[in-house]
Amino acid sequence: MRNDHKRTPMNRKRTIAVVSTSAMAAGMAQGAIYYTQQNIIFPLPSAPGSTSFDVNGDSTPDFFIGFDGATPANAQKPYVGAYPTGPTPNTAVLARLSSKSGAYGPWEAGLPVTPIGTMIDASYLTPVLTNSSKAYLDQDGNANYVGDWPSGARTEGYVGVEFFDGGAGVTNFAWLHLIYDGTAAPATLILVDSGYEETPGVGIVAGSTNVVAAPIIYTEPASQTVPAGAYFQLKAVALAAPAPAYQWKARAVGSGVFTNLSDGGVISGSTTSNLTINGFWNSNVLDYIVVVTNSLGAVTSGPPATLTLGPPAATPTPQVLFGGLTAQFNVNVASGISPTYRWQKNGANLSDTSRLIGSATAQLQVSNLQTTDAANYDVVLTMGSLSVTSTVSKLTVLPVEGESTYETALLAAGPVAYYRLDETGDPSTNNLLAYDNAGAFNGVYGTNVSNGFGGVAGPSAADGYPGFAPNNTAASFVPETTYSWIPVAPWNLNTNTATMLAWVNPADQQYKQAAVIFSGNNSAMSAGINYYYQLNSATLNFDVGYVWEDVTSSSYFDDTGLFPPIGQWSMVAVTVTPRNAIVYLFNTNGVSSATNDGTAVNPPFGPFTNQVMAFATSEYIGTDYGDTSGARNFNGAIDEVAVFKKALSQAQLQTIFNGALGILPPVSLQISRAGSNVQLSWSLGRLLEANSVKGPWTTNSLATSPYTVAPTASSKFYRVLVH
Repeated sequence: MRNDHKRTPMNRKRTIAVVSTSAMAAGMAQGAIYYTQQNIIFPLPSAPGSTSFDVNGDSTPDFFIGFDGATPANAQKPYVGAYPTGPTPNTAVLARLSSKSGAYGPWEAGLPVTPIGTMIDASYLTPVLTNSSKAYLDQDGNANYVGDWPSGARTEGYVGVEFFDGGAGVTNFAWLHLIYDGTAAPATLILVDSGYEETPGVGIVAGSTNVVAAPIIYTEPASQTVPAGAYFQLKAVALAAPAPAYQWKARAVGSGVFTNLSDGGVISGSTTSNLTINGFWNSNVLDYIVVVTNSLGAVTSGPPATLTLGPPAATPTPQVLFGGLTAQFNVNVASGISPTYRWQKNGANLSDTSRLIGSATAQLQVSNLQTTDAANYDVVLTMGSLSVTSTVSKLTVLPVEGESTYETALLAAGPVAYYRLDETGDPSTNNLLAYDNAGAFNGVYGTNVSNGFGGVAGPSAADGYPGFAPNNTAASFVPETTYSWIPVAPWNLNTNTATMLAWVNPADQQYKQAAVIFSGNNSAMSAGINYYYQLNSATLNFDVGYVWEDVTSSSYFDDTGLFPPIGQWSMVAVTVTPRNAIVYLFNTNGVSSATNDGTAVNPPFGPFTNQVMAFATSEYIGTDYGDTSGARNFNGAIDEVAVFKKALSQAQLQTIFNGALGILPPVSLQISRAGSNVQLSWSLGRLLEANSVKGPWTTNSLATSPYTVAPTASSKFYRVLVH
């Protein structure tokens, strides 16, 4: 804890006149509030320092406010800090938006500035436990300190915080109303007023007091276009004491009398602050208002919020898949409506075939893709006399002949997702997709990622890996830099048996917790390949290991002794089963591995069980998003990321790695009886057929293993081609 804080008790008052027009005497609906008019001015000090406050009266300071530094450049860095007054570990709690690395370490956080009327409760922000750390007042959520509260301007806002009462063992939510004034020298930070809830844990609205008042609407319901069939909410934020009542009303667009809405059908919440439409359709295209009343008056929102019907979103869009794989298209419709579906290819209706199913359902699946399947796909939703066409999903099919030896070997292992990272568009455009070439879990390049556009080369023959295409590219990431990562769509694995694999070329020593591929954004629900434990003096690199943890248990292995060489390409993989996990390192020097079965020296486990993980949130390539400042970014290049919903054996991983060396395993064609038919099975490659053993041989482009054929009177010959 820093020793420069002035300890000042906060004056506690029940009701007091409001001194700022933006902290209006509006009251609130969630119970009594301890409200205090402060109007305390903190000028830029001659030396770093701050003032402390005891908000909840437990004789222990709860937070401190001040500036970080004494120079004009640092006048843009006001902060709120926490005292260690909470439960074990002995810390206070500040709600935060994003972690930031500061002068005192990466635990320093960014505290968001929020508008009046925002509910501060358990769902407001993810809390971070900090030990006397500082939360800089972060107005825009970026990774910078300077500029968040600009010099030469007067900036006003609220921050929501949590306070733990060590004596009573309870948490109270609170708000602080702050003004940063940089229009004069020295700059000042003003604590205008504050309030915290009398009933612990209920929540408090930023700016609310106990002043009795008629309702005031701070957030009006907004006009917008809603996708057909979507789940949707219109929201209003109002403050009042006594607690207000709500009544939503609607009329035809542009004219007519507003009439009360009531719950039923797709409508719910008609007498609450949030009106819900569970299945938006043409009948819901109306003007909406809400009337808020209490015993002291009423207020009506305005102007009316007009809802417009938009096309449903077909996903994914777009897809780039190799021939032979399966494409899936979906349209999401809320449960409130039941339309009919008709999928289209380039505007023409589709019907089910042996390779195409679901043409009249919410999900279309096209298996064993051919280059002729490349097209624009959409779906027409019809209910009654109204038909709405979805957005378009573009499908590109890559010819199998274009696969490298490595890609052939990897795809034969059946990945759920496979990111080749061969895109050559400019990531700085903020919309460049990172295609999943095995499924439909596309990602988006961060604007500070480099790729083939910037000449980032992937593993190639020059590196000792002739199994890659000559023009193979990769993605490069920079530590301590925001948006130097690739978020990808959730894999939805829902498993505790998986394999994650990637090629890495470290540019330098990795920071602790630098991640190669990672799922989740906090320590209670995350999994992936990352660096952590120790620095090896011979290799000048940290261990590469893994994390697999959910809300009930965790496993990790960061003392593997595996160090991918700096400046060289290596393949790293982790396989996870319910009872163990193995980390592998493959490169031109051979293969190394480390096993965690619950008896590893670091960490020890007992019993050892890897729990089922959902993988239902955004996944990341190049970072652990638990630190949004970029402190956990990988330092170097990554390529050929793949995820499997199974634990690959070392032999299977070796087969994939051999593909990079230009080596493919022998392939046998198995022939067996399947009832009255003949069934052909093979592990990889394309099926060729001929009427004579001497040929000519033609490719059966529709055949996938196992392939069943009916006997014929004439002879038929088959073989498999692997390139």
